[in-house]
Amino acid sequence: MKNNLIIKIFLLLFIPYLTYAQENSTISLSVNQAMEHALQNNTSVQNARLDVAIADRKVWETTTIGLPHISASGSYMNNLSLATQLIPAEFFGGEPGEFVEVQFGTKHNFTGTLTVSQLIFSGSYLVGLQAAKVYQSLSEKTLDKTEVDTKSNVALMYYSILMAEENVKTLQENLEYMEDMLRQTAAFYKHGLLEETEVDKLKITVISLENSTKSIPRQIDYLYLLLKIQLGIGREKEIILTDNLSHVLLEINIDELLNKKFTLNEHIEYQLIKTQEDLMTLDLKRYKSEYLPTLSAFYNFQENAMRNDFNPFDSEEKWFESSMLGFQLDIPIFNSGLKRSKVQQARLELEKVTNTKKMLESNLYSLLLQKRNEFITGQETLKNSQKNKQISKKVLDNISTKHQKGLASSLELTQANTDYLTTISEYTQSVVNLLNAKIKLEKILNEL
Repeated sequence: MKNNLIIKIFLLLFIPYLTYAQENSTISLSVNQAMEHALQNNTSVQNARLDVAIADRKVWETTTIGLPHISASGSYMNNLSLATQLIPAEFFGGEPGEFVEVQFGTKHNFTGTLTVSQLIFSGSYLVGLQAAKVYQSLSEKTLDKTEVDTKSNVALMYYSILMAEENVKTLQENLEYMEDMLRQTAAFYKHGLLEETEVDKLKITVISLENSTKSIPRQIDYLYLLLKIQLGIGREKEIILTDNLSHVLLEINIDELLNKKFTLNEHIEYQLIKTQEDLMTLDLKRYKSEYLPTLSAFYNFQENAMRNDFNPFDSEEKWFESSMLGFQLDIPIFNSGLKRSKVQQARLELEKVTNTKKMLESNLYSLLLQKRNEFITGQETLKNSQKNKQISKKVLDNISTKHQKGLASSLELTQANTDYLTTISEYTQSVVNLLNAKIKLEKILNEL
């Protein structure tokens, strides 16, 4: 009784923990949930977010160049041996030609300095501040592109796994079907109704199916590993995909997707190249601004203490003050064409980016047409492959019936089964192709 009580207490204490641990070792995701999960945990997305944070700090770093700068310094000097100067004695009433030995200074010297500087005008600073903000915008758009690419990659990987798992189910069902055919054929052979060759041919088909059902799960494991990397999930965690291909197909709004208006300025790659063009424009402006003068102001306050004893904090001894206010104007005059060369290079770089932007604009419109055509073709292929699947299943059933009656050979049955598996594979592939075309079309339409 005592042992039973201990066991019950143990179960009450640890079963909830074990259940919790099991629940936390698995994660169930639809394709939309998988994309959202990747946005939070994918390494590339996280790094892109860090780049945005770095760009924010960069803007402030550039801003501080034009703000007041204050610095303080202190120094101490010990004159171990004061320098001696010879002064004509006649200055002190002595005889001409004689000299008096004189030492200037004190043994201990203390200095404290406070310096304040302020940039008043600099063309390069003003342009640099604008460029820092554009750079910040570029990092944000790069983050947007990284998120779109990540969602696209996750969805494509998700659909590939679903397709592979559908193929496994089909192969397993077909393997069971052909094993049943093999048993029936073997029974007919034992009763002398069929030749042994018929049995051997079916054995070859069954063995081939067994090999396929064993190899595809290993491929699926690899695909799951790739998906985990995209999702930022540890290898030890199990993923359960809650969507299926049929369910995802039903959610596609074909008319809405085909009639969706394409807005060039909303496409992330076009926004990126436009931002790069803005940066190159500011770069050209920065080099031109180097022809302008730079004006700054400064204020310097200093206190000095000169003592023969080391007593810098003696209140009875004096500190001697000095201060200075000034302005500095730097005017570029001649640099042998250095600035002109920089301006010309920046103008050429800007022209390159502008040409790239024009080419991208043309490419995006042609890519849009291509992806729409692929999406339409995907729908047509799916309908045809679905019909082929139904026809091949009908043919397989007829051949199987004839084979059981001895009216069809094992070769005909094997060929019909191969045709059926081919149409099943083509159907599954057409579903995935349509879904992939959907993702790529949504991506170019900025719908992801």
